[in-house]
Amino acid sequence: MVTLRDIAQQCGLSIATVSKAMNGVSEVSAATAQRIRETAREMGYLPNAAARSMKTGRSMSIALLQFPKNCSVWKHSYFAGIADAVQRVVEEKGYDLVPVNRTAAETMGGYLSYCRYRSYDGVLVLSATFSESTLLDLVNSEIPLVTIDYAFHHRAAVLSDNLQGMQELVRFAYARGHRRLAFIHGEDAPVTRDRLASFHAACEALGLRIPPEYVREALYNDPESSARETEALLGMPQIPTCIFYPDDYAYVGGFRALCAHGLSVPEDVSAVGYDGTQIASIYQHPLTTFQQDCDAIGATAARMLLDAIGSPRSFLPRQVVLPGRLVAGETVRDLGAPDAAFGQARRA
Repeated sequence: MVTLRDIAQQCGLSIATVSKAMNGVSEVSAATAQRIRETAREMGYLPNAAARSMKTGRSMSIALLQFPKNCSVWKHSYFAGIADAVQRVVEEKGYDLVPVNRTAAETMGGYLSYCRYRSYDGVLVLSATFSESTLLDLVNSEIPLVTIDYAFHHRAAVLSDNLQGMQELVRFAYARGHRRLAFIHGEDAPVTRDRLASFHAACEALGLRIPPEYVREALYNDPESSARETEALLGMPQIPTCIFYPDDYAYVGGFRALCAHGLSVPEDVSAVGYDGTQIASIYQHPLTTFQQDCDAIGATAARMLLDAIGSPRSFLPRQVVLPGRLVAGETVRDLGAPDAAFGQARRA
């Protein structure tokens, strides 16, 4: 059986250095740690997880709290992209990523109890109702934790720039002559509130008056609810020229509703999505959307959490806001002169 001593001799390093590298301790340079791990792999080294846990006091496992409403995080394009990046980074440091859902936590009376019971070294919270009392218990605990798309003042967080995203999408539609903008947004959440505020602020800055009935609530990642709200918009005396959807997948429902009314995108009604996931590019007319950098979000959150685990005394929680980019697509028609924006959309 290959031991750490064997690896140390092969690399010409001390056993202590090899041990630190194999356990993801930040004192060892990235290049040296990579050389040690490659040597260990070539020699067929298999670490004893139980022994390592006893020695380091760590389980070498990280919890991913996931709360998408309509599907598993692994089936949600945007969240799956984040989770994939997290997994890649933590596994490079020898950690396992363990998805934890609400049902699992409830069996132990809450997230904090469950995470303590499983001895997770850290927790990454992805898409949650951040006001839940049992989650707040975990946030206020001693366990290293990083949140995504929501920030607590004493915890590290990685945020996508939703203010930038909505502002750029509104300006993009405006520049193409659209003045009647409708926004079908997701359910109440910190991200939703940011996007709503940015939508209204951008419209006000451009002198646009958005009727209250043009702003409607659906669910994220749910084509059915977006279809219902699209139907409601199409039943109005004057329909919008451009409809903003909660996300790229939710647009599927809106597209079907528009087609059922004999309307085409973008000739009759324009449409805008959000997230910039792969589905946005598969339509006959690629969807205009705002692409969030899910890989950077996941990788940044993972590295911050590893820093919090490895250096608890010196780690300073901080909030990182990551930009995205507008993807023009082909679903926003150029109406030309501003006055042409009125009366272009027709009803079935």
